[in-house]
Amino acid sequence: MCNTVFSLTMSGSLSVVAFEGELNSIVKEYLDFGGFDKTLQDFERECEQKGKPIADLDVKSKSNQKLIGIQNELMKRFHEGKRNKYFTLWNESLPVTVRDGDSVSQKLEFYLNIYFAVYPIRFAKGQDEGEKAMQGFKQYLETRGSTLSQTTEFLPFYALPFVPSPTSHPSYKELFSDTWLKDLEVRLEKFLTLALKSTPQPKLFELYQINQLQQQLVECERKTMSYIKRHNKVQV
Repeated sequence: MCNTVFSLTMSGSLSVVAFEGELNSIVKEYLDFGGFDKTLQDFERECEQKGKPIADLDVKSKSNQKLIGIQNELMKRFHEGKRNKYFTLWNESLPVTVRDGDSVSQKLEFYLNIYFAVYPIRFAKGQDEGEKAMQGFKQYLETRGSTLSQTTEFLPFYALPFVPSPTSHPSYKELFSDTWLKDLEVRLEKFLTLALKSTPQPKLFELYQINQLQQQLVECERKTMSYIKRHNKVQV
């Protein structure tokens, strides 16, 4: 076999050449993750010019695929306006510490409830559906939404269930604009990506964490040995 497959150095240790493809792939992944598009293009071009391999890394684990599936399902239910099914999955998928302790999550949840409240009006689903949606929003305001009742940003929306024509009301007509909907959709996707961690961290970051842990272990062992020596001296 070719020596570069096993590529042992004269000292018997493995050479960088043996893992060159994987290492180049890790660099490529990090540049892509960080948005270094120009640098990434230059890197790929130079690898090609020098005949350097870039291996394919399977960075998406099965657990990550599951999280991506949850995110996709949440976005699907969002677009379909299925409030109850949406928040059932939302509550099942997000940790309680995030749902109840993270201000970004709480504010986004409030806006999502507004979205589902006006969904039947926005997409002409009929009066019965509209009344049902507003009733659901009113219940939310009286329960989980009550925690934000003193927040200036959300205060006007506590009157929304009692407004006959929100589409023409100065305080609420923005809720029916394409800009408002698109902004909420983008914010939701970004939040879910972070909260569900469905975008894997680059391999380089994992290697860095491992290195840091190893250094901490070495330091802990050094301190432990120092304590043992001191203890032994005291005993003597």
